[in-house]
Amino acid sequence: MTTATANNKDIARAKRSRQDRDRGRAIGISALLIMLMLTIAITFTALSLSGNNNRDEEVGGGAIVFGLPVAGEFEILKGFSDTQLQWNQTLGDWRAHRAVSISADQGTHVLATQGGTVSSVLNTVYGRQVTIDHVGGYQTVFKSLDPDIRVTQGDRVEKGERIGTVGTTSRIDFTTTPHVRVEVYRNGMRIDPASIIDFGDK
Repeated sequence: MTTATANNKDIARAKRSRQDRDRGRAIGISALLIMLMLTIAITFTALSLSGNNNRDEEVGGGAIVFGLPVAGEFEILKGFSDTQLQWNQTLGDWRAHRAVSISADQGTHVLATQGGTVSSVLNTVYGRQVTIDHVGGYQTVFKSLDPDIRVTQGDRVEKGERIGTVGTTSRIDFTTTPHVRVEVYRNGMRIDPASIIDFGDK
């Protein structure tokens, strides 16, 4: 074998070795890209499923998903007013009514409008009240309940679960009319309950 022939074979072997290394690197990069794409796809699917699981608890696209706060017949005593003043017969003055007050028969069941956690059970000038925290930064407050409260702080409640009954425990708002005062907050800001609860044509 001549020196030239040996050199040519060495060059050919070196070239094949480089090609093998390049091919190996290409395969490795392709595998990494495939793994990355699979990870992204799995993460996206998990987030989508999580969003679907919570769709009954979140308000989206203008859909009303919170349930009614009372079982049976009821009437709207006062709707929500943020800036327009309404006459308060008990206190004898004009003031905003940043809630929806619902009259119903004494003892009518008051229901959780959506699943959540009871954050407080208090006795205030608005009577016995229950506050429930929900996903999405929502919070509902029910006031003027009868003393027979069915939940305690820290309880987990489901949508439609009884939390108390309509009463007359408020000392400053409809003191003689059985009713429940419903307040709704989102991220700490009070909003119109009718924006998430369909009260119908009451």
